[in-house]
Amino acid sequence: MNVSLRQAVTFLVPAVILMAALPALFLYADKRIVDALRLFLSEHAIISAFLKVIDPICYFLYHGATQIFAALILFIIGKYFYRPLYIPGRKFLFSLCASGLTVQIIKHLFGRARPRITDSFIAIGPTLHTDYDSFPSGHTALAFSIACILSSYFKRYSVVFYSFAALAGFDRVKTGSHFPSDVLTGAFVGLVVTSAITSWLKPKLQRERTLPSNERLAADTASTRHQS
Repeated sequence: MNVSLRQAVTFLVPAVILMAALPALFLYADKRIVDALRLFLSEHAIISAFLKVIDPICYFLYHGATQIFAALILFIIGKYFYRPLYIPGRKFLFSLCASGLTVQIIKHLFGRARPRITDSFIAIGPTLHTDYDSFPSGHTALAFSIACILSSYFKRYSVVFYSFAALAGFDRVKTGSHFPSDVLTGAFVGLVVTSAITSWLKPKLQRERTLPSNERLAADTASTRHQS
């Protein structure tokens, strides 16, 4: 089995499972999980108070604008000032933009009501209304996109990166911005899009990486011939 086919199967199987599970999540599990979380927080005031304190920090760190701006800065620094950051910066920038765009298209076509509007499953179809763009979660998609890229560089800390991404999803459910199925789908979109972008960039980045050395080799060869 070649690499591209193996990658397709790797994401196709979870996609089929997710699509099969979504109706049950929409109609049964989402509301029960949200109700259970609300009950837990109401019975544990200290935990609830702590989460409220860190809410602004989480919102800033997990916001798409914050993450894409940071990726853009990383890309610019890598391109013009510190070359080792160029490839990671390009991966982050392209992956976050692609993941964010994909999520925005899906959520505005689907038009699912947010938990703060209703606990029931309601999808009105294409809309730009901010109360009907719950599915999928953009914050979670970008968080898992970042985790995917960081894990490719620092495999030893993959658990930390994905735990941080999972915390983003939990925070979105806790604040009433998303249902669990929104978060789960957002995570899947972020992983799939980032993997696709990374695979697409890999040969291009390899060519860019080898081009300077080839040019130097050609120049050295020409210089040697001229001297002889």
